[in-house]
Amino acid sequence: MKKTLVAALALATALTLTGCSSASPSQQMFDTLKSSCGTFKTGKEVSKVKVSTDLKKAPTVDFMTPIDAAKPTLQTSVVVEGSGPKITGGQFVTWEYAVFSGLDKSQITATKFDGSDSPQQMIPASGDLCKALAGVREGSRIALLVPSEVAGTSATGEISSQVWVFDIKKVYLPHAVGDLKAAENGMPVVNRATDGRPAVTIPKGEAATKFKRSVVIEGKGDVVKNGQQILVHYSGYLWNGTVFDSSWEAGQPQTFTVDNQHLIPGFVKALTGVKVGSQVVAVIPPALGYGAAGNGSIPGNSTLVFVVDVLGIIK
Repeated sequence: MKKTLVAALALATALTLTGCSSASPSQQMFDTLKSSCGTFKTGKEVSKVKVSTDLKKAPTVDFMTPIDAAKPTLQTSVVVEGSGPKITGGQFVTWEYAVFSGLDKSQITATKFDGSDSPQQMIPASGDLCKALAGVREGSRIALLVPSEVAGTSATGEISSQVWVFDIKKVYLPHAVGDLKAAENGMPVVNRATDGRPAVTIPKGEAATKFKRSVVIEGKGDVVKNGQQILVHYSGYLWNGTVFDSSWEAGQPQTFTVDNQHLIPGFVKALTGVKVGSQVVAVIPPALGYGAAGNGSIPGNSTLVFVVDVLGIIK
């Protein structure tokens, strides 16, 4: 009996370890993230909404009308649970959606649910939307009840709740996640706030005249290739430390196509071959930047410094 018990425990341990190690490197990056707004809780009223489960088709809904919630709080129900990364807040998602009136179930608006018009949406790091979606996995279909007190007046002029159905197609990283690398001699030094926002210390002396790139956080995702569309957070600095552009200051990441038609050559060179999840610091001389002409607040013949977090590949 003792041997049998020991063997059973050993088998259970082996299965547990196997399950843990089966997570993809990309999934492992997301698993290190902590939610900035807890985890969603299924609401009483929204749990009564019936939603079709075929993810290959646009959703249909059925519920007793009118439907509403006494508290002005968004209610979440998972219809089909995906297996991808969880929403943790402060990040972009790509989704499909359909919106229905809580008065009569009529459809108000919807995407096509065929991938042709799937929008990207920034999920804030706090607030009602973050609380309603935190913990929802990529690949899920969910129903969201928006109470009338939040939704307001309908198209017919009546106060009405709404039922939103979302298919979460892709969840992106909120900031670089990976293995921290030692700083390289002569390169700008990056320091990061808890939310990933970077600050940079640039070496004193004359501006560098040659291109340099250093991976300061190495992610575990796919490698960025020329021509791909990617999502990044970035900050750009003049050699004197002045910030001339920053997606962090703008409040959300930006989408770029990695080619010389859309980006300066130095930015393309900085991103090509980098893994998703990485943070790179790049020193870009004028010849690979904006040259003698400059650009807006960037003077001519400026050496630039960029700190870039690669958050995901879009296509």
